Amino acid sequence: TSGTDTMTKKSTSLTEKGIKLVQEGQYAQAVVLFTDAIKCDPNDYRFFGNRSYCYYCLEHYPKALADAEYSIQLAPEWPKGHFRKGSALMGMKRYSEAEKAMEQVLKLDKDCEEAANDLFNCKVLQLMEHGFEEMQSVALLERFSSVQAVLGSCSDAARAGGQDPSMVQPGSPCPSLWVGNVTTEITEKHLWDLFKMHGEIESIRVLHERFCAFVNFRNANMAARAMEKLNGHCIENARLVVRYPDRRTQRVLPVPLKTFLPVTQQGGPAAGPRRRGPVNGDECYFWRTTGCHFGDKCRYKHIPDQKGKDRKPWQP
Repeated sequence: TSGTDTMTKKSTSLTEKGIKLVQEGQYAQAVVLFTDAIKCDPNDYRFFGNRSYCYYCLEHYPKALADAEYSIQLAPEWPKGHFRKGSALMGMKRYSEAEKAMEQVLKLDKDCEEAANDLFNCKVLQLMEHGFEEMQSVALLERFSSVQAVLGSCSDAARAGGQDPSMVQPGSPCPSLWVGNVTTEITEKHLWDLFKMHGEIESIRVLHERFCAFVNFRNANMAARAMEKLNGHCIENARLVVRYPDRRTQRVLPVPLKTFLPVTQQGGPAAGPRRRGPVNGDECYFWRTTGCHFGDKCRYKHIPDQKGKDRKPWQP
């Protein structure tokens, strides 16, 4: 018993020191300490989760995945293990598998907003691999909710003899419109009453924090008619900008609000919020902090010597 207590104290001490190194951005050194903690207690799933986190930060994604999967073997109901797995898979650009991992996180912790954010990003990235623009992908997922539904609609349109070509050719007009200059005075009802005059609306989503909205029509012809008539229209002292989503007007991916950090036996440090890019005019915020999953498809600049420069201790 005394021997077990000694090993437990040693592993706790190693973990606390490892987390301190993580907070200082010294991930390689932290890996050494978490590895020693694993030697003290190879059955503690949290140690593998902590080391997976470090490997992820070092961009050693296969190792991060291996540790995450082992932590899941030890503790199948631990949400962080599945989150680590999803993050590693995203780093490896295995987005469909990452999507399933993030879905599992949300089954175990329905309030994990960062998993919800990464789940959405997985779907966007899958559509981008099929040739869709980022903003068009966002709009289509608002309309169809899943990657399979979007791609199925493309196939249905193609079989129908080319009807609704926007669903067949990524980057072309689509049934969804991006509406800019949406002030807080402009409500969903305002937009509904305005846009319904030009076609049948399926849904509207207003994002006041981004001063924009998405209006989804039943077909592309209705959207085209509304865009022609309403671009530049004044409402509530604001002049609306109406465009197709693939015009890359601004990023609207959800903001992750909490982060899974390494944990001790007593629990981990508090997480902080993350903001979205760009910074310094046109630099990618995520490139400078946690890493950008969009790679060379990102609309913002990736300056090599700025990679990870602004990473904070609480960021994954």
